[in-house]
Amino acid sequence: MNIPEEFGNYLLLKKLTEDPLGETFRAGKVGKEGMEQVVLLRVFNGKGMDGEALWQKVSGRAAVQQALRSPNIGSGADLGKVRSFPYAAYDYISGKNLATVLAQADRQGSPVPTDHALLIAERLALALAAAAETRVQDERVLHGFVAPHLVMISNEGETRLVGFEVAPGLRALTAGGWNDEALKPYLAPEALAGAPISKADDVWSLGAILYELLTGERLPATAPAGGFGALIDGAMLANDGTPLPAAVAALLKKSLAPADQRVGDAVSWHKALSKLMIDGHYSPTTFNLAFFMHSLFRDEIERENREIEAERRMDVPQRVAAPVPVPAAAPAPIQDFRESTGVRQGTLPGVQAPVAAQAARSKAPLFIGIAAATLIAVGAGAWVVLSGSGGKETQAAAAANTVPSAVPMNAAAQPAVMPGAMDPAAAGPAAPAGPSPEEIQAQIQAMFEARSQEMEAKLKTQYDDRIKQLQQQLQDSKRAAAEPVRQPERPALVTPPEPSPTPAEPKPTLRQEPAAAAPVIPSPNLSAGSQQPAAGTQQEAARTTASQPPAPVTTAPATQAPAPRQVQTGDLVSAGSPGSVAPKIRVLPDPRYPTAAQKMKRSAEVAVRVLVDESGRVLDAERVGNKAGMGFDEAAVEAARRASFQPATKDGVRVKMWTTVRIKFTP
Repeated sequence: MNIPEEFGNYLLLKKLTEDPLGETFRAGKVGKEGMEQVVLLRVFNGKGMDGEALWQKVSGRAAVQQALRSPNIGSGADLGKVRSFPYAAYDYISGKNLATVLAQADRQGSPVPTDHALLIAERLALALAAAAETRVQDERVLHGFVAPHLVMISNEGETRLVGFEVAPGLRALTAGGWNDEALKPYLAPEALAGAPISKADDVWSLGAILYELLTGERLPATAPAGGFGALIDGAMLANDGTPLPAAVAALLKKSLAPADQRVGDAVSWHKALSKLMIDGHYSPTTFNLAFFMHSLFRDEIERENREIEAERRMDVPQRVAAPVPVPAAAPAPIQDFRESTGVRQGTLPGVQAPVAAQAARSKAPLFIGIAAATLIAVGAGAWVVLSGSGGKETQAAAAANTVPSAVPMNAAAQPAVMPGAMDPAAAGPAAPAGPSPEEIQAQIQAMFEARSQEMEAKLKTQYDDRIKQLQQQLQDSKRAAAEPVRQPERPALVTPPEPSPTPAEPKPTLRQEPAAAAPVIPSPNLSAGSQQPAAGTQQEAARTTASQPPAPVTTAPATQAPAPRQVQTGDLVSAGSPGSVAPKIRVLPDPRYPTAAQKMKRSAEVAVRVLVDESGRVLDAERVGNKAGMGFDEAAVEAARRASFQPATKDGVRVKMWTTVRIKFTP
């Protein structure tokens, strides 16, 4: 792997995206101790963007990054500028921005399911509501430039909004004439007109993003003459081709209305959407959204994992120089700087100052070093005078040490030492210039390992509930299957001994229970005196044992089987267990036919496994078997969730039970 390019204090490990706002990288921040942090680095160098004007608006907003702390807001790590390029850095988010997700869904013909669309919009509103409750310098934090390019969807199904610190500057550039046609639909008309930011501006952005998520169509940049009401009434859900639900359409109309008729703020909008989701029995989860992300970007996610593994072993430069301000007499004008540096191609140059610029630096460090040496010499002389008891050898040695420092040196004779350092002969071995390549590589590996552990912990948290549920189902299934065949244990039966037709002696090496011991019949031709002592002893013991009645056998209470557990209402019971009756479908809504599949006249059959509770409602649903694609799987699961059943029973008691339904799609 090639050595990564330098950008200020960062190593650019991978260029991720390029959009109207600029470029986004996976980068490593390098400090005195080597690699300190892996970040998502967004460089604001979009086409036609005035970086210097943007920086003037946002240079003092680093406090906003530090103040905002929410699970749905990207955690800010840095805000700065390298040459004329402002940038914002965040804790690394392994995923895609929403604009990329929408484009990929359109390319693959797999529209965003309704549940996922509502979940993303709800989390965005929650992020804006949390920011509105945060104050920086006695002002509430508003965004004002919410666009899909600043919304990150992680591979784990999390939604995070970024750009709070740069949004005011982007609004100012928009009012000044800069804007991209791809960004206009998400900005309120008053924002495009240059009006000051208000709480209702973000509501417009939420409505525009939700409209695109549901319909797969971007909102027109210019509102029709009668507003967006007619457009919303005629819109269709992209994943099934049906009209927008009435409650959703009503919320969109209130979101895309003029400012005085719009929902007042993001907090109110979030409450309205949450109520809508509860009343409509929508059940979105981050688990399902993560599954959708993996279905869209499976190859990209695997490639990223390989790249990260390779980056752990890559060679890195020994040290990263601090950014050096561009000299006032820059040879290239600002408008041509992009082409000369190759920023748009992801090959940002290092910021090491040229040799001529280094030679032109101030000579102040030189005089500081001379002054420090002079002070050392004066101190050594004073010590010699005060310690008069010292011999001539001590005075001579002190004088020898002070002579080189006392002699002034001009710039031509100045040795190549750090400013303020003593003579190399007196100072001892020089300190290393910076971390070695091995140390920086170790730092990189440590950072990626920490990130991998964090991602693993997050994914584990999402799967914990599902695993526990499956384990409980397995235990209940085993218990239900074992109960009907379990029989109470019986005490061992004792059979009275029967005489054997032939004499037999007990074998000394085999220990037998009294009930099974063969009796020994005495022979009339054999007397006790003619027997050997050992044999007589054994036969006597056998006769004694045979003549005694068998000892009664008692059974310990612990060996008795417990009474079978009575099934309770709401217990989870396995299908097919004795005494159980599987749930039966009462109402199965017609599935929403995916638009793309309908146009292509595709058919499919999807098997969906549903968990039906004791009242006949569906608690959970999941696709089983082969994936149909084209949006069939999501539509089938959605239809199964809205079905109603006659509940399952066991011994006449209503219980929970998993069952499988098959949903057919025929054009």
